Amino acid sequence: MSAYDLFTLGEALLRLSAPDGLRLEQSAAWEVHVAGAESNLAIALARLGKRTAWFSRLPDSPQGRLALNFIRQHGVAVDDVLLAPAERMGLLFLERGAPPRPTRVWYDRADSAASRLQPSDLPLARLAQARWLHLTGITPALSDSCLATCHAALAQARQHSLKIAFDVNYRSLLWAPQRARSTVLPFCQAADVVFIAARDAAALFEVHGNAIAQAEQLQRLWSGIVIVTDGERGAVACSPSGVATCAAFHVSVVERLGAGDAFAAGVLCRLMEDAPLSEALRFGAATAALKLSLRGDAALISRGEVEALVAGEGAALQR
Repeated sequence: MSAYDLFTLGEALLRLSAPDGLRLEQSAAWEVHVAGAESNLAIALARLGKRTAWFSRLPDSPQGRLALNFIRQHGVAVDDVLLAPAERMGLLFLERGAPPRPTRVWYDRADSAASRLQPSDLPLARLAQARWLHLTGITPALSDSCLATCHAALAQARQHSLKIAFDVNYRSLLWAPQRARSTVLPFCQAADVVFIAARDAAALFEVHGNAIAQAEQLQRLWSGIVIVTDGERGAVACSPSGVATCAAFHVSVVERLGAGDAFAAGVLCRLMEDAPLSEALRFGAATAALKLSLRGDAALISRGEVEALVAGEGAALQR
């Protein structure tokens, strides 16, 4: 039996948000949340009952310990995280919009402690003890050494026959579409499960049409399971054995950040349990819906809440 259901690595950020209705420049106080796609997923999976481990470099500072303690308190193993003296924490600034003013994000993460990750930093023994490796397209965008670290993790995972999950998670503030495409393509081709937003399928890979057409075309190119998310229109999964679809749940949105990570966590949770792909999609959609009702980046939910939404309220709320 593996020690962990999933191992993941990536940058944790502190997210500083202006209160609703205010701009960052006029805010006397900011909300502070811990953010990061990979840690978000590890937290959600841990709260769904899975054993997860997260790895990164953090500054040996109050900011770094704040992030580390938050991730640890939700059941994620963080034993191998490196604490680096005299380095900096990546920051994300959020200004929530209201129509016609859009929500905006600014990064201050250049040369962060996490951006200095090296392949030699990887806790290879811990990684080898997992069933799944989860990577995203965010970490390779941070630096050449982060990209090399992701490739080293992938090679180690394949050597030990781990399943691979990859979330494209394109961030236009980090890199241009052409460079992102060439960089993430090998990960998409190597993965057992790829998550990609419909808009990213179009922007990065020039795959157009509805989500079903996108999923089918990308699956032919990459050969694993390809899951295309399309916001309120739901999600589509295409595998070698066919196509599954899932509508989104109706929800009053409190905050959108982190919903994609919650969706991926819900899907992977059920795939780890050998559930049919259609059931995994629905479980992921319910996990995402609950996250959308919460402030912050992490899905601080319970398995019981997700199962109740899927089994009961889901029938009434599904679009």
